[in-house]
Amino acid sequence: MSLALAGLGLGGLSWVAGQRTWLTLAALGVIGMGWVLTWRRVRMCRLDSACAAPSRLGIGLLGAATVLVLLALIWQPIIEPWALALIRSAR
Repeated sequence: MSLALAGLGLGGLSWVAGQRTWLTLAALGVIGMGWVLTWRRVRMCRLDSACAAPSRLGIGLLGAATVLVLLALIWQPIIEPWALALIRSAR
């Protein structure tokens, strides 16, 4: 029974993999909104010193997420063909 449940779970993952473009664009939108909110918070905290500036950890994680989404955008058209050609030539 657990193998059947695992099969159903993996079937759901294949559906998610087919939605790669929409998920990447949604992630790009969410990360863009995160940068806008961070920028607004920095700007407001300069005017009013009562609020705390965004943490370095938060900005670092937002930067790492940005790099990962940009990598996802260029993976299929640029990196994947190059990597497959490299793997085929290594045989």
